[in-house]
This record gives sequence, C-alpha cells and structure tokens, in this order.
Amino acid sequence: MLEQLFIRDFALFDEITVAFSGGLSVLTGETGAGKSLVVDAVSFLCGGKADKDFIRSGSPKAYVEGVFQIEGNQEALEVLAALEMTPEDGILIVSREMNRSGRNICRMGGLPVPLNVLKQVTEVLVDIHGQHEHQSLLRESRHLTYLDSFGGAEHQALHGEVRKDYEAFRQLNRQYQAALDSVRAREERLELLRLKDRELGAANLEPGEDAALEQRRDLLRHAVKIKTALDGAYEALYEGGQNGESALLLSKQAQKQISDIALMDARFQDVLQRIQSAAYELEELGHDLHSLNEDIDTDSEGLEAVEERLDLLRRLGRKYGATADEMLESWQEIREEIVKLETLEEKLDGLSQALQRQKREYHVSALALSASRLTLARRFEKLTEGHLKELNMAGSRFRVSVDPDSTRISQNGIDEVKMLIAPNLGEDFKPLAKIASGGELSRLMLAMKAITADTNAVPTMVFDEIDTGISGATAQVIARKLWDIARFRQVICVSHLHQIAAMASQHMEVEKAESDGRTQTVISELDDLGRLKSLAGLLGGTKPQQESGLQHARVLLDEALAYRESHPQTS
Repeated sequence: MLEQLFIRDFALFDEITVAFSGGLSVLTGETGAGKSLVVDAVSFLCGGKADKDFIRSGSPKAYVEGVFQIEGNQEALEVLAALEMTPEDGILIVSREMNRSGRNICRMGGLPVPLNVLKQVTEVLVDIHGQHEHQSLLRESRHLTYLDSFGGAEHQALHGEVRKDYEAFRQLNRQYQAALDSVRAREERLELLRLKDRELGAANLEPGEDAALEQRRDLLRHAVKIKTALDGAYEALYEGGQNGESALLLSKQAQKQISDIALMDARFQDVLQRIQSAAYELEELGHDLHSLNEDIDTDSEGLEAVEERLDLLRRLGRKYGATADEMLESWQEIREEIVKLETLEEKLDGLSQALQRQKREYHVSALALSASRLTLARRFEKLTEGHLKELNMAGSRFRVSVDPDSTRISQNGIDEVKMLIAPNLGEDFKPLAKIASGGELSRLMLAMKAITADTNAVPTMVFDEIDTGISGATAQVIARKLWDIARFRQVICVSHLHQIAAMASQHMEVEKAESDGRTQTVISELDDLGRLKSLAGLLGGTKPQQESGLQHARVLLDEALAYRESHPQTS
C-alpha cells in the first residue's frame, strides 16, 4: 500500500508530506482547493502524463515521491525480482521529477530507472481512476480486460496458457515468414550463386597454385640466364673449360698423387678418403647440373600460358579471395549456400507444418479460455446487475457479449468482448457509449470494482470523483461499496459527498492557504471534532443550523462506524 506521499513544487503544492493509512482514505474540500491535484500527483508518480504546467510557478522542477509497503505483495516482488531489484524491509521508495525542459528523472530504491520500468512496477501497486477514468468503460477494447480481471486462478492459468501458445505461434510464424521471403528471393540468389559456382569450377583451382605459378613464371622469365649459369658450372666441374682441366679431373689427379703415399702415414690415408669423397660429390654435382639444365624450359609459349593463368587467378581473386586457397574456401561456401537454398522449400514445408500444429494447440487453449469467459460473463452479469440494483439502477439489465472468432489470433485469445446495457425496462441492449450517462458510468465502474475487490491483486485503488452525478440515497450505497472494496485493499478517494466522507477510516481536508503572498494547497488529517465540522459543512449547515448540522454529522459517523465494524477489513 501507499504509506506516504511527498510532493514538492507540484501545481499549487509547495512542499507537503501526506501519510495514508489502510482502509478508506477520503479527501474533501471546497471546489478548486486542489483535491484532484493529489490524484494528479499520484498519477504523475506512477508514470502518467507529465504536463509542464504541473511545475509550480517560479520553481525549476516538480518532484513527487511515494513510499510503498510491498511486503507480502507477491506480484510486485516478482516484477522487482525480474528487474533484479530487492526492496529493503519490504519498503519501496519511488520518485519522479520533471524540469521545465520536460526531462524526467525516475528512481526506485534510490537508483535511476527508465520511465517504462517505473510504469511496469507501479501498475501492480496502484490502480488509478481519475475524473474521466470511468470513460474507459466506453472503450470496447478494454471490456475484455475488465472481464478477465474477474476470473480466479484457474481462469488466469488458462489465459497464461493462451499467451504462451500465442508467443510460440508468433515465433514460428516469424521464422516461417523469413523462410517464405527467402524462397521468394531464392531464384535470383540461386542464379547468381550458380554463376559463381560455374566460374570457380571452370578455373580448376589447386591449393597453393598461385605461389607455384609465380615461381614457374620467374624461372621462365630468366631461363637463358639460368641455363648459362648451369652450363658454366657444369663445364668447370666436368669438362675443364678452355684449359681442359675440370675440377673432377684435377680431383682425380690429386687422388692419384696421395694414393702413392697413403700407406706411409694414417694422416695421408684420411686426406685420401676426403679427396675421394670430394671427387664423388663433384661427379654427382655434374649429373645434377646437367639434369637441372635439361629441366629449364625456354619456350616463350610456356611463359605466356603461365602469365595467362596468373591473370585469371588475379581476376578471380578480386571477387573471391586474394589467394587460390581463399578462393577455394569461397567456392565451398557458395556450394553450401546453393545446397541450403535448394533445400529451402523442404525447410519451409517443415516450418509450415510446425506452424499449423502450433496454431491448433493455440486454438485448443483459446477455446478453453473462451468457454471460461462465457461462464465468467454470466456470473459477471448477475453480480453486476445485483450491485446496480443496490446503486439505484434496479431497472437496468447488463450483458457481456463474448464473441469467439477462430480467425482471430492474439495473446488474449480469439474473443471479442463487449459490455451492453439496457438502463430502463423495455429497452434493447446497446453499447455503453450510446446509453450510459456520466452518473451511470460512475456507478457501473464502482459495481465492477466491488465485484473484483477480492480478486484484484493491486493493493491501492485511487478514485477521483467516482460520485459524479450521484446524490441522495445512492450516495450512501456508494459509500458502502467503497468500504467493501477497502476491506480488501487500500482505497484513496476524492469526494464532495458527506456520505462517503463519513464512511472514511481516514478523513483529510484539502484547503487553499496564502503564505508570503502566494497561494498553496495544504492537506490536514482531521480528528474527531474536525470530522464533525467538515461533515457539517458538507451538509450545507449555516451558523443558525450549526448544532443541527453537527448532530446530523454525528449520526452519519456513528452509522458509518457501525457498518465498518459489521464489515471488518480482511487484514
């Protein structure tokens, strides 16, 4: 519940702290005193409209802070847990400020939070019905929500199942539509990929081919120089050049000279072996030089072919990768995508079948929810008509139309819900917007809130002028209805009716005052004597009738106390 409200520089409020109790808190005061500004402040705190006109004249910003007791409020605790927030000692402090540039700063537990997070949390803490809020009954889009709020745990579980099935359907449908779009664009993509596949396939690429070709090109470009060098080396080692003395011949002569003295000393034998090894190596080198010379190609056509191949690789490289290896990787990716696109229709068929299965599952749960709504609608009609009878609308008939449509798919099911009323005997049922007056809408809203008082999980309800267009005996019934709701949750109500003020378990007076040449709104909690005087004023008493007014007020307070004691709060 809302334990405390702190308001600073908001409209006519300078700086004020209002402490609320449980039960029914009623704010009364003269017209224009600022009673509804309290509701505006609570609405602003909970993420409602942020009008810069709310900022008090001469002040840079408006600030509102609320202290909420949420211990035992499982829904609020779950929302906070999902946001990774933990209240201290069951207390949550929420604040919002707005400067003249329109910038908002929202905090929860002292930490800055986005406005949408503040709304997400406060919507499970406070239910606000301002002066025009009952007009929401005229919006048929809200009727389904009102009916569902009447359902118990079993109905809410069915609703949760529908939301779960709808979300699964929505996800599958998104995948199906993406696959369908891919199929539509597939042919153009496939044509491009197949063209690339043919281009790379015709190239007959080999791993590392570009490096090998560059090496071969260099050999072909310098073939004459290479052959000359190889010929010269071969001649020096094997043929002896112009003097006829080759390295091989000289090594053999040295071998012969040393062999004659080899037996004279072991050292000479070692030298001989080394000369023999050198001679063998020179002979092998000669063979190798000859073979290398034979391998060198001086054919200009071969060079031209290599250059053409390298040019092809360069052109392909600009599209598919810098090296032959990278181009081969690109080719593999292209072939894999071709296979994927060629099998896309199979995937689409699979998604289509899965989507149809999920759609059938959705309709099973949606039909179960629809059946539950039909049952709820009959009970809701009966209870609403009973409350309307008590609220001096005995001749009114109320109907809730539940119209299922199997082609409709939403997170709320397949139903269209409309609330209809026939306020007078002999009249046909018509939409609320065509029949109900302001006073009738107020009473209908109160009847619906009274019906759902023990099922609505929101711990605080705020009503502003719920008594619009109401007077006389009906006002007494409304006062009791408000207390019936307050038995289960905190109710804060702005009213001008003495019957409602008398029923309050906490009565506050809202007044205008002047200080330092400025007007401001002040709020005072009334004691027993203050309540008597306030009620007498609401009764319209003047000085000659003051005592009679006070006497009447005492009677009202006693009757209200008796009703509250006979209908005690649940906690």
